[in-house]
Amino acid sequence: MMHGPCGKLNPTNSCMQKKKGGCKFKYPRSFADQTSKGKNSYPIYRRRNTRLVKVKDHYFDNSWVVPYNPFLLGKFNCHINVEICSDIKAVKYIYKYICKGHDKIAFHIHDNDANVEVDEIKEYQSARWVSPPEATWHLFGFPINEMTPSVYHLQLHLEGQQFVSFKSASSINSIMNNPMIRKTMLTEFFAMNKTNKDAIKLNLLYKEFPQYFVWSVQYKMWTRRTKGNVIGRVVTCHPTEGERYYLRLLLMNIRGAKSYEDLLTVNEVRCDTFRESAQKRGLLHCDNNLAECMLEAESYQMPCSLRRLFATLLVYCDPANPRELWVKFENSMSEDFKVLPDIGTKSVRYKVLDCLNDILHSMGHNINEYKLIAENFKASKAAKEGREIFFERNILVTEEELLLRQKLNREQQVAYNVIIDRISSNRPGAFFVDGPGGTGKTFL
Repeated sequence: MMHGPCGKLNPTNSCMQKKKGGCKFKYPRSFADQTSKGKNSYPIYRRRNTRLVKVKDHYFDNSWVVPYNPFLLGKFNCHINVEICSDIKAVKYIYKYICKGHDKIAFHIHDNDANVEVDEIKEYQSARWVSPPEATWHLFGFPINEMTPSVYHLQLHLEGQQFVSFKSASSINSIMNNPMIRKTMLTEFFAMNKTNKDAIKLNLLYKEFPQYFVWSVQYKMWTRRTKGNVIGRVVTCHPTEGERYYLRLLLMNIRGAKSYEDLLTVNEVRCDTFRESAQKRGLLHCDNNLAECMLEAESYQMPCSLRRLFATLLVYCDPANPRELWVKFENSMSEDFKVLPDIGTKSVRYKVLDCLNDILHSMGHNINEYKLIAENFKASKAAKEGREIFFERNILVTEEELLLRQKLNREQQVAYNVIIDRISSNRPGAFFVDGPGGTGKTFL
């Protein structure tokens, strides 16, 4: 499986970029003695400098070989590009594709008579298209996806603030007198570190515990693992949650914790809060905890969510060096803007800053308070006036759009008249328009 030819061998090949120049797939690749992880989690495959082979009247070496799997090539006898997913960042890449939904075809049917009035609402139909391989897969009942190893979601709660499940017919006394409601993954983790010889010897972090012990939902207890392999993940916690966030920070760094009191105690002195304990242990030094929070979210959150988290950290967590955090995570918060056509690095930066400023503005702050860049950032008009007001004021209504009300069907016309009547008479009103997909709610 050879790429191209492109570059000097064939400058007109489809992979050649006119503006940037060169192959967009970066062929020919450099030789490498062994496979390793490169920038942005892309693997650098082993490419030994061996003999040349003649393909399509050109001579190629290993630098032109497309990543492949010999078994798949032999089985299907077709062109299959196979890549190694070497990092958790691949989660973003995978979910961008599999969460787009099914392929769809939208169509409507009408005859050639130009005088016939077409009711677009009634004739609109939406059909799901299933390819033959997908249909076969479903008919045979094959699994659509699987996850291995299994992931344990570990509970996180402050003392006495765990969620309790009970039947609706249960009385308050029976619920409160049930000793099982006081047992959770976290409280029993503390108990195991006090009494269990294996747990004491292993001296584990909370997230490492499921690798060696199994949680029984029925009996609310940990037992020694004898088979299988799992990964433990402490449930995520937003910095605005205060003490719960700092409790998680302590559990992620302190081994063999025996109780909440144990986590609060530093050098035999009891702290009043988990934040104070984390600070005395050096976990808040130089914004390390904020950087780790962003680094963890960077692995699976999309850029828009990262920007909102970054703004939240600026407002509620008072970082010592906001600019250092900005420099470290600017690239991750810019990913969605970088795919826009014909956009420069400076324009991408200002788009990200503009989005951050809008979020900070909604929290009562301004981006210039944090000195993320050397110059003073000028807020967009949208941030000053409010995004909704700005967009409403800039809507251009055409004559064709004003005539759209003539195309409303009977039910839409009723709703339209009632709402417009309230607006014209300056009376308040709240309206809920309900109907199945495709019946014209958006059109109305």
